[in-house]
Formats: sequence, C-alpha cells, structure tokens
Amino acid sequence: MGIAEAGAFVIVGPQGDLLIERGLVRRENSAALDAAGATVTGTPEAQTPEAADAPSPKVKPVHSAKLCQRLTAHRTVAIHAELVTQPAIALAAILQQLIPQALPEHYGHTSAHGCLALSGENNYDGLLRAADDLPASPAWNAIGTQRARWIAELPARPADLLPWLMQQNPGTTLLDLLAFCTGTLLDGIESEEKPHAINALVGALNLDMTRYWTPTRATYFDHVSKARIAEVVSAAVSPKVAADLGKMKKADAAAAAELRLANAAWLPEVLTDRDIPATPCWDIYDDEDADTRNGAGETQDGEDADAEPGGGNGGEKVNNAPRDADTSPEMRSEQPPWPFPTAASVGHQAS
Repeated sequence: MGIAEAGAFVIVGPQGDLLIERGLVRRENSAALDAAGATVTGTPEAQTPEAADAPSPKVKPVHSAKLCQRLTAHRTVAIHAELVTQPAIALAAILQQLIPQALPEHYGHTSAHGCLALSGENNYDGLLRAADDLPASPAWNAIGTQRARWIAELPARPADLLPWLMQQNPGTTLLDLLAFCTGTLLDGIESEEKPHAINALVGALNLDMTRYWTPTRATYFDHVSKARIAEVVSAAVSPKVAADLGKMKKADAAAAAELRLANAAWLPEVLTDRDIPATPCWDIYDDEDADTRNGAGETQDGEDADAEPGGGNGGEKVNNAPRDADTSPEMRSEQPPWPFPTAASVGHQAS
C-alpha cells in the first residue's frame, strides 16, 4: 500500500489556478496503514502542513518602501508632465479605463487596478508626502506652470465652468485641459518593486526619466546601503572607481557617487521597469448558454484531428485571454460579482 491509499485536495485559487495536495490520509485510516507498514509518499506539503505554513526567509529589498514611494512619485510626476505635451494620450488613457466599466458585457469583470483614480481625488498632496524633493524636479515645475495657466484662464465660480467650456475649442483648449486634469488623477505611487499599470503610459509616452530625475545624495544615495552605492558606481562608471568608494565612509561614498554619476544618465530599476501586471477577468454564462456553447464544440471521436489547438471549445480561454468573439452580448447572462460557486449556491442547486 502507498499513495493509492491516500487522498488529495483539489483547490481552486482566487485567480482560477488549481492547487493539488496529495498524500492526505484520514485519521481513522492512519493506524491501519501504520500497522500494515505502508508508507504514504505524498507531497511534502501534504505530509507536513506546518512546514508549508512556515514563513520563507525574508530577503531585504534593494530599495526600501519609502524609497520606492519617493521614486515612483517622481515617475508619476514625469508622466503628468508628458501628458501635458501629448494630450491625445491623456484622452486615450481616460477612455481605456472608462470603456470596460461602461461595457462590462463585452469586457467581463476585472479585478485589476488601473493607473488612474477616477474618483476625482487629486494626487497633489499625496505626491509631496511621498517625495519631499519634488519641488526641485523639472516635471514638477512644468506642472506648476500649467496649474498657474489654468487658474488664470478658468472662471472663478464652478457654476460658470460649463458655459465657459462650451465656448472653447475642443481640439486645443479642451484637450489641453483634459491632459492636465488627467495627470492629477494618476495613481502611480508604489511601496515595492513590482509590475504597475502606469507602465502602460510609460511606454505610450516613450517616457525618458533621465530628463526628470538625476541620482544624487538627496534623491537616492543617502537612502541605500554602501554596498548598493558601490554596485551602482561599478555598473555605471567602473569597478575600479567603485572599489575606491568602498574605502570611504557611507556619507563620503554617497557624495562621491553623486559626482561620478553626474553625467552617467543612470536610473534605478524602479524607474526602468516596463512590466505591466496581468489583468484577470471572468466571463460567466448560465447553464443554458453553457450547454449551447458546449454542444457547438462537441465532435465525434476522430473528427477534426487536424483542427487548431483550442478549437474544441470555440477558442474560449480563461483569465486574461480573449473570449469567444462569436458570442453576441444578448447571449451573455448578467454577470455575478464572483465567478466561482459558493457553498450557498451549491446547496441551493442540490435542493
């Protein structure tokens, strides 16, 4: 007797992924298996659940949470400055976030967090809290110039805004104003290094952060370890110079690194990353629709042997993948807030 005497748990994760834990034995059966000399060869996680629950050793990140917030605040402000000069992308960014909310029957439900906070909350104070060195940023100064411009041009009373807006040129004044306002909604501050939705705008704008951020003691080197300073100087200047910095005290090494990198156009990984998080979404059909779809994809044994992969289900995919384009919106049922069955729904179906 071995693994055949044991059972397994099949668990559906929150994003639809499957987790299988094998080698599980009921308490009442374990004594009999021990008496028979059986050895259950399941997964280590199943045999020792306490080991699976044990926290993995933490690795200290290169950039602290506070420094990540400071750097990503600079990235957010730089994107705002670029949006002002490329207002068409601001319009596209607004529509990119509004359209899936307006047409959920077409795009499905999504749990992804976008790069714009469409609640209308201004990011001005939050950016300054995250990076107190922003007033020295060229991007911050450019935005300040735009802010002064609109304060001077816009009417003083909110009630006069709509009449004023109706009189403006939509292709110039209104688009420029939209770009400025869109930038105040950017939600790009992050406390750790990981893919972020705002990187989609970084690529669309072809953002060059070296125009807006420079590594100095105040902006970077005072906030990282001496080993990190040496690593940066070694990569951006030379290993020999880095070795010389290793003999200095931390403050002196930070000051020397600022001088050495003055013309190096170096950026930390937080500001060069272009990864965008996956966007999970779910499309739900009722039983009748599911039967119709499954019936359409059924084939006899041996038929369509040369069909393209995935053809058996009409090309439908799960999680962050295109859904069947042939299904009309009328065939789709109203989508519940969570796609997986709950204990209540299973009990209701059983009754």
